[in-house]
Amino acid sequence: MGRSKKRKIRFDITLAFSIIFILICLFAVWSLKEVGKDKGPSQPQIILDKTNSTPIYELLKPLSKEEVPIPKEPMEEGDTTKKETNYKNEVSTESPETKTDFITGDRVDAKLEEAIKSFFLDLGCKVENGWVIDLPTFYSVEWLKRKLNMKISELGYNLKDNTIYKNDREIIRLRFEKIKPKGKISIIIDDVGRSTRLNGILDSIDLPLNISILPSQNKSRYMSLIGMRKCWDVLLHLPMEPKEKSWIDTIFIKVTMDDRDIEKMVDSYLQELSFVNGVNNHMGSLATTDERVMRIVLSIIKDRGLYFIDSLTTSDSVGEKISREIGLERFAKRDIFLDNIDDRNYIESQIDKLIEVSIRKGFAIGIGHLRENTLLTIKEYNWKDKDIELVLLSEVL
Repeated sequence: MGRSKKRKIRFDITLAFSIIFILICLFAVWSLKEVGKDKGPSQPQIILDKTNSTPIYELLKPLSKEEVPIPKEPMEEGDTTKKETNYKNEVSTESPETKTDFITGDRVDAKLEEAIKSFFLDLGCKVENGWVIDLPTFYSVEWLKRKLNMKISELGYNLKDNTIYKNDREIIRLRFEKIKPKGKISIIIDDVGRSTRLNGILDSIDLPLNISILPSQNKSRYMSLIGMRKCWDVLLHLPMEPKEKSWIDTIFIKVTMDDRDIEKMVDSYLQELSFVNGVNNHMGSLATTDERVMRIVLSIIKDRGLYFIDSLTTSDSVGEKISREIGLERFAKRDIFLDNIDDRNYIESQIDKLIEVSIRKGFAIGIGHLRENTLLTIKEYNWKDKDIELVLLSEVL
């Protein structure tokens, strides 16, 4: 009888532990399900932060930790609403699961077809039979190709030259048609990289632009990524010593620096930006007249395979002379400053002058700054009636 009682006690204990274990497992499974309901897939997004404006000529020293704004809400700056176009009724958006391509005879996925048509429709372009794309003159074909390739890559396709591929198999051959421009212009927006509300307006401009980013600023690296995703050319806006000594701070290249210090500074600025196509000078009315300084800077740019735009803050610049001496072929000079006067009528008149120069020379470069009047004038300017093409600097250099 004693053994029987012991066995029964052991059995009861084992049974109790088993029940407790089962209850714990059931509770754990239920908890995981409840947690899963609250969690959905997240898509990382780049959003330009809404922050305070920055004075135009503030010193360019890095911001302290106390000055760095804390992002709060998604960007609301600028008018990002797509404009209606006259072509909307001419492009059918109704499509079956697949359609036969007019050229290759391949079956075109409906999602790809819709992506291509909506892309060009939103930009005011026509998509005609045979995948002929009728473009407004002012659009750079290279810029459009960059943007289209970024869009269709999300569907597993890629654009090379004028042909869309999937896994090395040709799917569609596009043909771009537009009126030949009378001239080409490149517009550079200087002083990008500071933490400013104007980043939102800049991001809302859907035109081929070139942005020049100041180093060691709160948004320098971030804005280089934005420039890449907007398919713009990105430049390092290299701070160089001006004659006005009051503007000097620690991030300027100075004529008193030795060769090695200049090299290290330029290299560090280029490494700081995640994406860069070229360089132009910020200020530099003194440094760009110094042959030693310019030879060091331009040699680094040549070795990196980049281009240099002389902002011509002084007519005494030796940039062109040194570029010829060292064989830097990717060199150009600014033709017109767009916003020496911060007034929209003046800025529009300067754009008109830039267009006149481009028609006379074939190509012209205009420089504006990250200012509200400048950005809004560029965004709202009547480009479609000017018979010129807005291009990326890397297309012509």
